[in-house]
Amino acid sequence: MKRLIPILIGMLTTFVAMAQEAQDSTVNIIARWNAGEKYAYEYSQKEIKIVNGDTTEVSYTNAIHIYEILEETETSYKVSVSYKDEYSSDPVNNLLSDLLTERYGDPKVIFTTNQYGTLQSIDNIQELSDQIVSIIDDMVKILINVNEETPMEQVDMLKEQLKTMFSNHDTIMQIFAEDIGRVLYFHGCGMKLDQEYTGQIQVPSIYPGVDQLFPADVTIWADSEFTDEYSTVCRSYTTVSNEEFKNVIGKTVINNLKTQAAAAGLSEEDLQAALLEVEKTVQSLECSMEEYSTAEIHNVTGWPLNVWYDKDTVIKVEDQNQVQSTSWTLKMIIPSDEE
Repeated sequence: MKRLIPILIGMLTTFVAMAQEAQDSTVNIIARWNAGEKYAYEYSQKEIKIVNGDTTEVSYTNAIHIYEILEETETSYKVSVSYKDEYSSDPVNNLLSDLLTERYGDPKVIFTTNQYGTLQSIDNIQELSDQIVSIIDDMVKILINVNEETPMEQVDMLKEQLKTMFSNHDTIMQIFAEDIGRVLYFHGCGMKLDQEYTGQIQVPSIYPGVDQLFPADVTIWADSEFTDEYSTVCRSYTTVSNEEFKNVIGKTVINNLKTQAAAAGLSEEDLQAALLEVEKTVQSLECSMEEYSTAEIHNVTGWPLNVWYDKDTVIKVEDQNQVQSTSWTLKMIIPSDEE
């Protein structure tokens, strides 16, 4: 889950209270992490896009993610996640990864969370931004095969757009926040088996041009059927309502239209007519998002052994029906001489 996932305030009070109930064997406490702990995971993701019943796009990514606790206090963690052997079906992603690795070595994100794993900051966000911006000239040359016949104004425009985008810290945050949330999501939770805890979190959009996060309803619980003295199985179910979709998308599209109209010198009458059409389209939207996550948490170390994730987003507007399905797994790499 993206990656920017807060632990619910209402749940935290309950979790802290439960941690005191040592006599209650139904309470599972997720252990604290210690500085120097380091674990590697195999990460595999697949995305499928379906438009009007036809599969239009299938993509996948594989990588090794290495998480390490750099510092820990009673109230915070400083953590790093490093990326190795990343490969994607998207050649642009591969190009970006290869250029970064060639120039700076394996990418590493350093971040700070509170004691419950809630993301507080990405500490090297400026460094990450500078690194990506520094390779854009080379990336653009390769992507569009720049030669003597290539209009240089188009090349320069693309470079500037990319540099502006990756100079924005919010863009960098969105790139890496999901990777942070994958391992941290259930950390710090003490849950009674099969008791459901509900609240709200923020999730990202897949709708083109909409970068704002959507408020989502979430339910989490510890599943007694698969929990034992070795590990606790934690599950979550997250949904975004149709009204929240329309609210966020409508505001974004209308703001973009006003900006474009001002730049183009559109008259007030034409702008109002355009806004009316946009509002009609937004009101006709039918959107839904369902997200499932299951993590097997080791009871002693508090680290996830395995994580499974699935998300389906459906967007219906006028005569187009678009479905985007995302699934990924995260599996701890355990040396052969360890349990």
